[in-house]
Amino acid sequence: MRFVMKLRMFIGNNVELILSNGDIVKGVLAEVNCSYIIVQTASVPGYDGEDELLIRTRLIDYVRVI
Repeated sequence: MRFVMKLRMFIGNNVELILSNGDIVKGVLAEVNCSYIIVQTASVPGYDGEDELLIRTRLIDYVRVI
């Protein structure tokens, strides 16, 4: 739970997440909840807008604030 409280201080900042399966997600931290976070990532070139990823907190191994 302390992990989630710390993340709430960085809403709006760029973050890099390392997930338990080895995937790396980079984007802007948009929302933090007890069971999930939402990260806005850049869209695929040629498409408008941003993608929002909902990631369960239990799948996050490491967070780096950029």
